[in-house]
Amino acid sequence: MSASYIPKDVYTICTFQTDAEPRQLIPTRESITVFYGNDQTRPLLTMEDRNISKEFPCKSPKNAMWGFICFGAGLIVGALLVLSGPVGWAVLAVGAGVLLCAGAAVYHATKINHLCTGALTKGKWNIEHEKVTFDKHKAITQNSILLCDAGGLLSPIFSYPVAKKYAEQINSNNNKEIGFNAFASFFGGAGIVIAGVEMGIGKTLLWMGVTMVAMNEGTYQERKWIRNSSLEDNTHYQDMNNKVDENSRIPGYVDNPLNATPGDLASPDILELNEKGGLASRDGKTPIFFNGKWYVQDWQKNLIEIKQGTGLSKDLSALEGINSREVWKTPEGKVIVENIRNGKYSESLVQTAKDGLGRVRPRNLPNLARELPALKLQNIKNIGKLGVKGAGFIGFFFPFIATGFSEDSRKVLANAMAEDTGNGISIIANNG
Repeated sequence: MSASYIPKDVYTICTFQTDAEPRQLIPTRESITVFYGNDQTRPLLTMEDRNISKEFPCKSPKNAMWGFICFGAGLIVGALLVLSGPVGWAVLAVGAGVLLCAGAAVYHATKINHLCTGALTKGKWNIEHEKVTFDKHKAITQNSILLCDAGGLLSPIFSYPVAKKYAEQINSNNNKEIGFNAFASFFGGAGIVIAGVEMGIGKTLLWMGVTMVAMNEGTYQERKWIRNSSLEDNTHYQDMNNKVDENSRIPGYVDNPLNATPGDLASPDILELNEKGGLASRDGKTPIFFNGKWYVQDWQKNLIEIKQGTGLSKDLSALEGINSREVWKTPEGKVIVENIRNGKYSESLVQTAKDGLGRVRPRNLPNLARELPALKLQNIKNIGKLGVKGAGFIGFFFPFIATGFSEDSRKVLANAMAEDTGNGISIIANNG
């Protein structure tokens, strides 16, 4: 098909950019003798010309940066919820170390503008002109697409308004993708700690491996479905998928480690364990995956205990300063004992007020008063764990949402190329 050759300073947008401004293509080949018309400042570009006037801020390092920051924060939160002593301190130290490393990455990334130039020069132009060369290198045209080494796709766009409009859409997609991956990474970090305590390290690692494989296959099928059912009349989109950057079952972070985020671990916190900590369901029939009924019941139980504990603490404050052996003589003590015997409070809340035979002992009420703050704190931690599990269940689907945004950016680029058709310079290439 016919398409314009590309002179220097033509605009371009990238599927990985995280700002709303287009850039301009510039030459990088050593010898330049072919120019656009009489303008000796605008060389016609070739496959050897793989750079832009100003680097794009790229989603790859941002994904990794925010992923590790949130993962480290998740480790710390998970440790605070379920661990104590030396093990808890060790996990807290690891989480703090991850945060420090991520902080260094933030500084590094902002200072070097995400190494866009290096990735572009290692990239490759596709759909070049098969017959015409400039300075012994094949010419590129409006139909050409540059596959960056970091995974992004770029194409020439002559119209600034067109490039600007679609750059804004890509920027929005990529920032949403980064946000979803950061969410998954945070609850992945917290979930790994909680699952490690509840299931053991071996079962946690096994579950992570299984879910990683399932996630990878699921996102592969998602990309396949999107590409096969989208923009069927857009030749640029079809070329992009079939000639430039084909779908692959190999995770993108294998070829480009910079794309890796802790969210790729596929958090195991959607598991619902039985009361003995095993992988079988509580009733022996329901699948081991997240069970909404148990989740709601556990949440309600902890909220009720917090409310009951607050009221009981207020009642017990009337016994302050009274000798434990004299509590049974006080009217306040008698009322509290009757309330406990009548089941006003949950068993786990008042267990320390009873003896080995399950009988309420008034003399134990002062000890109960001292222990209630710790019980309340444990209830709060339990709610936190339930929050991690619930958010982890939701976050399990976030990589699929992020993949949707990533695929949409490819469609945005193809639409920009289609809308820009007809723009260009007077020198037209004909590929036959």
